[in-house]
Amino acid sequence: MKNSLFVFLFSLFFSSSFAKNIKCNFEEVYDDGSLQFGKILFSNGLLRYQYEDNQLFTIIYNDNYYLVRNDNRKIVNKLEKDKILSELSIILSDYPNIKTSYKNNDIEIKLEKNLDDVFIKRISIKSEKANLSIYLLECEFKPIPAIYFHPFSFVELK
Repeated sequence: MKNSLFVFLFSLFFSSSFAKNIKCNFEEVYDDGSLQFGKILFSNGLLRYQYEDNQLFTIIYNDNYYLVRNDNRKIVNKLEKDKILSELSIILSDYPNIKTSYKNNDIEIKLEKNLDDVFIKRISIKSEKANLSIYLLECEFKPIPAIYFHPFSFVELK
């Protein structure tokens, strides 16, 4: 599945980096020009990364990473980390004192902040497995109920 690698990267970024409540729309842009859209929620170390496309999935981090199919919410799989996830975890452990560019072996990650320098607006990932940019749009900083972060009792976003 083409999308699963960058979702892991993005979810790891949020789960290990921020201590804020935030809800954003996202737009993923691949090197072949294809696009995916969705919403991301982050609250107190919990994460939900949900694609709009019913044929894709939702990633939920709640002590572990879980993949929930959008076309059948009862199908939930536990996810494992890989080489790129481990690398990104090391890089982002320094947040908010992050650099704008990182490179290690075949992985290159670039981060761009908003003009107000408060939040990240774009994450660029280039590797043998993935080449894409993730844009964060219309972000809101507000409390998010914990009920949205339970993979086995999935609640639809309002």
